[in-house]
Amino acid sequence: MRVLAIDLGERRVGFAVSDDEGIIASPLRIAQVRSLPDACEVVLAAVEETGAGKVVLGHPRNMDGRAGPKAKEAEEFAAMLREDGLIVELWDERLTTAEAERSMKDANLSRKQRKKSLDAVAAQRILQSWLQAQRNS
Repeated sequence: MRVLAIDLGERRVGFAVSDDEGIIASPLRIAQVRSLPDACEVVLAAVEETGAGKVVLGHPRNMDGRAGPKAKEAEEFAAMLREDGLIVELWDERLTTAEAERSMKDANLSRKQRKKSLDAVAAQRILQSWLQAQRNS
């Protein structure tokens, strides 16, 4: 089963998708959005396009593990997606964007190149972490 991961931002949504075996996560794309309902439409289209059977949504908790305003927004977004019939799992995304940024810098990508794909690479990190946890359990 393919799994779609989402890195939800205020203006952009990053997507990554797994292979059919659920082993490897690959960045998919970034979509510009204006609101949560707009993001919901974009996610529904990505699920249809990829044939994903599950969505893993980044859950941006504070470093101490508490849920802040962004985590609450992710929870609200997950509820919206579930109302549309999707299977959604929230997954801790602490430091994924920083890790993605660092790996892209290490690959000598320009600032412009990093900006174009950062959210999708962060979604890939979220998904790869989730896939690894599934294999370990």
